[in-house]
Amino acid sequence: MTNIRLNYSKKLLFLLLVVSLVPLVSLSTILYVDKTETESNILKNQLNSISETGSETISERILKQKSNVMSMAQIDTIVTATKILSNSDIGKDEYFKNRYELENQFSVFFNTFPELQCFIISNAKTGEILFYSDIFPPKEDLKNQRHFQEAIKGNVELGEIFLSSTPLPNEFGDFEINVPTFFISAPIQGEVGIEGILTVGINLFEINSIEQPDNFYTADSYLVNSEGYFLSKPKFIGDVLKSNLIKTRPELDLQIINPDSNQFTEIFKSSNSENTVLNLNGYTSYLGNVVVGSISPVKGTNWSYITEIEKNEAFSEITSIQILIFSIIGIVLICMIGLAFYFTSSFTAPIKNLQKATEQIIKGNLDIKTAVDSKDDIGELSRNFEFMIENLKEMTDIKEQLSIQQNLRKALDESSIVSIIDKNGKITYANDKFCKVSKYSKEELIGNRQDILRSNKIHPPSFYADLWRVISKGKIWHGEICNTAKDGTLFWNDTTVIPFLDKDGKISEYVSVRNDITEQKNLTQKLIHAERFSAIGELSSRMSHDIRNPLSIIQSEFELLKRKNILDEKQVERVTSAVSRITHQLNDVLDYLRDTPLESKRFNLSDLLSRVLTSLYVPSGVKINTSGDEIFMIGDESKMNIVMINLIFNAIQAVEEGGEIDVSLSKTNKEVIIQVKDSGTGIFIKPLEKIFDPLMTSKQKGTGLGLASVKNIITQHNGIISVKNNPTTFIIKIPQKEEHDNSSNS
Repeated sequence: MTNIRLNYSKKLLFLLLVVSLVPLVSLSTILYVDKTETESNILKNQLNSISETGSETISERILKQKSNVMSMAQIDTIVTATKILSNSDIGKDEYFKNRYELENQFSVFFNTFPELQCFIISNAKTGEILFYSDIFPPKEDLKNQRHFQEAIKGNVELGEIFLSSTPLPNEFGDFEINVPTFFISAPIQGEVGIEGILTVGINLFEINSIEQPDNFYTADSYLVNSEGYFLSKPKFIGDVLKSNLIKTRPELDLQIINPDSNQFTEIFKSSNSENTVLNLNGYTSYLGNVVVGSISPVKGTNWSYITEIEKNEAFSEITSIQILIFSIIGIVLICMIGLAFYFTSSFTAPIKNLQKATEQIIKGNLDIKTAVDSKDDIGELSRNFEFMIENLKEMTDIKEQLSIQQNLRKALDESSIVSIIDKNGKITYANDKFCKVSKYSKEELIGNRQDILRSNKIHPPSFYADLWRVISKGKIWHGEICNTAKDGTLFWNDTTVIPFLDKDGKISEYVSVRNDITEQKNLTQKLIHAERFSAIGELSSRMSHDIRNPLSIIQSEFELLKRKNILDEKQVERVTSAVSRITHQLNDVLDYLRDTPLESKRFNLSDLLSRVLTSLYVPSGVKINTSGDEIFMIGDESKMNIVMINLIFNAIQAVEEGGEIDVSLSKTNKEVIIQVKDSGTGIFIKPLEKIFDPLMTSKQKGTGLGLASVKNIITQHNGIISVKNNPTTFIIKIPQKEEHDNSSNS
């Protein structure tokens, strides 16, 4: 046993030797990453420094030229001469005198600033050239150029670079045409405003000289404009000439184009940035070399200063470190692979056997044998594992426990509406009953917040806030909740919300168990409704006695007063209207509460309409039109009398300020049709069909029971009543029997 354990210990010792190689690899990797970051940062700082320093130098030169031009434009001699030359009535002598003074002044500037090539003074309003220092007037249209327009606004602005049409000194001092030149314009400010515009031509060679970096052999710095044309000579001008990219000089001839793609180089695509942009990933330069670089904007211009270094030179030290590190790692990997084959057969085989046994136990197979025929530590571990399985068999019957849990889950799902939400309020489970009552599918519910079921019309936000406050403390909440289904209908649940805790004692989810009590709630509402109408019935019986009798006396006395002509016409109309309204409202209540069977017979509907119109008080401003032939129908004449009174009285109230009411009667082979239309303002209740609900009214004077009574009577006749707006029209359709049947009922 001692020798075997020793062999196993040697295996572990050998494993430790292998593991000791890991720190070597880690250390090599750390050194590589650190060196790479250091070299990259150094390269980044060098590129940025060269570009930013170069762009600042060019910017300062341009700013100096702008300052010089602005100073020139403020000299009294130039201001005065410009003002005089702008005068169209100037005499010849005065004209030549001021030109002579300007020529003297500008000759001083030519001697002081050799980079200045010409001076032009223009009229600020018309753009007319008042003075030019060259022999011939300028060919350029200055007035429409941006630098000229900016000068009119009071600014000093730089123009675009162009090739001169007159001989100018080149970079070698020789005079020739097509020398890169640009204009700077400044306002000539007088006492009363801008007297003119001073435009100065400046030789580009005087400001575009660039000091090439010497710390990298392949480093190249150059200046480009917004169109990608070179404004300075690159370091490798000889290579450019050999490649036939230019004819004589690169300025405004050579473009920063990738020769492979014939597109602008990657670095130039960042020329619109306001800050320095760095590219260390590598891109193809205008010479076709893979380079890294940086680009900096030149302030006050649309120029950019670019510095590039060939990528191989820039990352040469990093490449050397890469080769060294990868060599070390390769050797280590070869050693590790050889050792892995050895340990796979001698060390991991028993462990794999135990792993397979564990998988069988997870599947519920407790009859698996895990004993390993070995007297080392692995053998002892396998024997302990087998002892644990035997104890597990005696302590727990896993299948039985799972069966109990599944049965409990099934019983809960079958008996109740169940859902589960996480601690953020999102639904993670919903059973079939929950989907049925909410009318949402499981796919629509899972992942959504419980808020989609809220009924804010029933419960205020404080109700839900109180609920969350209780369950967030780990307490059980119980109560009744009204929710909104997918189709907008409401359903009530008796709900219990139970917080579930994880192993750390923190809330992980909330289980809601509900019972549908919608039908009970509806029955309760109906009972309350019935109790209210019972109270209305008791009140109506008192009204019938306490109001009708005094009202009859008032009507009788009023008739006597009318006969004696004591009251004027307006007083008679007001009293008649008030008595009619009280009588109608009292009848509304009594008619709605009476539940008497139909007494059907054949009667003349046209005569009934005439009697109703005679019985109602019609204000002088209301006109009632009737139409239709003489109509007979089968029905309850007294109840139809209530229908006609209610509809026409409502129409009169709708147009009491003045208007028309149209009442039409018609009959087909199958039904009688009654239409009452008025020219009033319409019904504002939505939806319109609610006008037939008890106690629903759009008038301050009504009881809300008249139209409910009308609908009950029409329903008793197996008919239908409908309403529409614009204009307000009530339409009644009552089915009729065949004519031979009618004779038997007459």
